[in-house]
Amino acid sequence: MWPFTRHTQVSPEAETAKRAAEKSLQQAQAHQPVAEAKLTESRRVKEQLRAHNRANAYSDWIEGIVLGRLTDG
Repeated sequence: MWPFTRHTQVSPEAETAKRAAEKSLQQAQAHQPVAEAKLTESRRVKEQLRAHNRANAYSDWIEGIVLGRLTDG
């Protein structure tokens, strides 16, 4: 026999925490499209920078060859 009774009530703190978690989830879901758009934009800019850097490296390489030939002659 157990001398303590079981509490079937939910504590007010638990209810408050549950409501706060639900609100946080709703806010996160509401901001998801904005976050996805920013991520897509970031990836696009990253790829543009990568392409620019590749083109710049080739340009520097060619310039080095041309200037090297001009100064050797």
